[in-house]
Amino acid sequence: MNEAPCDLRGPWAWNEARTFLETATVPIRVAANGAGGFPVIVPLWFQWAQDHFWLAVKPSAAIAALLERDPRCAFDISVEDPPYKGVRGHGNATVVPEGFPVLEALVDRYVGEAAPNFRSWLLNRSKDESAIKIHPIKLIAWDFSGRMSR
Repeated sequence: MNEAPCDLRGPWAWNEARTFLETATVPIRVAANGAGGFPVIVPLWFQWAQDHFWLAVKPSAAIAALLERDPRCAFDISVEDPPYKGVRGHGNATVVPEGFPVLEALVDRYVGEAAPNFRSWLLNRSKDESAIKIHPIKLIAWDFSGRMSR
């Protein structure tokens, strides 16, 4: 797909933002509206697929309950080493039961075959996983590569 699935601002064209989202293996930081009125921020593994962010959580996770109560959320995906760059924005989340296929894809993406024991441990204890699907409304790309030289 060559068109942005939502409003995209910043220095990147959609193909640059999509490439970043498809290849970045840093966590997404998801902010949900907490019951006490303060935001709650949770870092999670993510995958960009079908123009949505896909995350995996236990059904009992607090972030799942918060997003079921109020699906509005904000997020940030940014690299932690110079040159700093990333994508942030906001959207609406849906908690989807039977998220084990999402977990499998995330384990492939973040762990791969490098740590077979950890991989097995994650997959063997998580058959009841849920997924969070975030439909982005607005994305803001940012990139300090031009200002920072290594």
